[in-house]
Amino acid sequence: MDMRVDPIPEMSSTDTYRDAKRYVWLIYPLWMLTPIVGVALGLQTGNAAWFWLTPVLLFIVMPILDLVLGINTKNAPEESEERLDSDPYYRYVVRFTVVLHFVALFLGAWAVGTHAFGWLDYTAVALSCGLISAWGIVTAHELGHKKGALDRWLSKIVLATGAYGCYMTDHNAGHHRDIATPEDSGSSRFGENLYYFLVMRQVPHSAFVRPWQLEKARLARSGKGPWSLENQVVYSALVTLLLYGGLIAVFGVTVVPYLFVVAFISFFFLGFIDYIEHYGLLRQKRPDGRYERVRPGHSWNTDHVATNVIYLHAQRHSDHHAYPTRRYQVLRHFPNLPTMPTGYPGMYWLCIFPPLWRAVMDPILLKLHDHDLNRINIDPAKRDALFAKYSRVPDKSKVPAPIGHDEACAPTSAAHVSVASKSYQCPCPGCGYTYREAVGDPAQGFPAGTPWSRIPASWSCPDCAVRDKVDFVELSPDRVAVP
Repeated sequence: MDMRVDPIPEMSSTDTYRDAKRYVWLIYPLWMLTPIVGVALGLQTGNAAWFWLTPVLLFIVMPILDLVLGINTKNAPEESEERLDSDPYYRYVVRFTVVLHFVALFLGAWAVGTHAFGWLDYTAVALSCGLISAWGIVTAHELGHKKGALDRWLSKIVLATGAYGCYMTDHNAGHHRDIATPEDSGSSRFGENLYYFLVMRQVPHSAFVRPWQLEKARLARSGKGPWSLENQVVYSALVTLLLYGGLIAVFGVTVVPYLFVVAFISFFFLGFIDYIEHYGLLRQKRPDGRYERVRPGHSWNTDHVATNVIYLHAQRHSDHHAYPTRRYQVLRHFPNLPTMPTGYPGMYWLCIFPPLWRAVMDPILLKLHDHDLNRINIDPAKRDALFAKYSRVPDKSKVPAPIGHDEACAPTSAAHVSVASKSYQCPCPGCGYTYREAVGDPAQGFPAGTPWSRIPASWSCPDCAVRDKVDFVELSPDRVAVP
């Protein structure tokens, strides 16, 4: 593991931009301290209302702040992005936060394990500390998309606090590949309510089925079975069992309900976010049978100031999916995007009441696509009824489609036939992942010497997941890939 200290980038004489939010990002680790403050004040003063500090701030105060502070659509100047992206300060803020997730988890276990709380106070402590453990998904999301071994290791470790260690496996290799398609269990469909989405699709498939399938396929390429510590799903589950088992050993069985609540909140937290981030948005299929490339318009976006800070700009989700390796401090606003009326905490109140969600979001979605439901990701069970009620354009699925390209077949172009040791680079801006035949990619199941022609046609870039094999550019000594 590369544990070298990040160098401090130099500022060019022509680059005078100063990030106005540079120190505002310190609010992110401070946010992780809210259950610690709440539990401490509750125990010190004897006023149990303090135990509810974190959920009150998140679900009441933050939506109000979003309304008061409004939005900020400013982007860093293009010439400053490289300097900001490489500034280690922003990385240290997120890396340090990893420790605080564990502190919140341990504090909650200590509180419920050493104090005779009634069920209401116990629930308040579990909910408050559980939210911060669930927030480890936000921290892991930022770290797990980066190329450094340290960041990726930290992303796996922090997910153990919420018992959701399989998240990065599914998110990077599954969700980013399938986003805004009917195949993605992490993209909700028009006409689908939150609870059906959670119980029938997101939790079973995104949390269990797809990550297991991804790891099983990855290991099979190296001739290995799935039942080993090399399987990230198995590894992450064992880390969580070790962590939770240690807490039970120290504080007793009293903490078992607490740990169940923490884990439940993590699964619900991610399911809720997945539900709102891509609702009804659809990538169209091209004539060759492949889906169009992910664009900013395939994700719902919001630029609300208050909640973007505590979500590390994850609410600028449109830029993130188009350019997944871009760091939080330089994620950009784009005009004319699918835009939510408020930040994530405010959207929570809409989606837990399906009629309210439909009343607010369905008109926005329909207007976005001029009431053409062929351009919308629809719940298939309600397709006919929704077309009859809303669409101004006939259902094109009723017309037989021409025979398309078989995605399982490898491309036959000369650029994808390897006759010697060659290199192929992902052209996604900011990614630059390079597959070298001489080196292979053992982590992906391709040993050294694996020719490009033997890489499956369905394989996507392991760093960004935005580009497929067919998009890669063959490199030569006097040529580099360009977007």
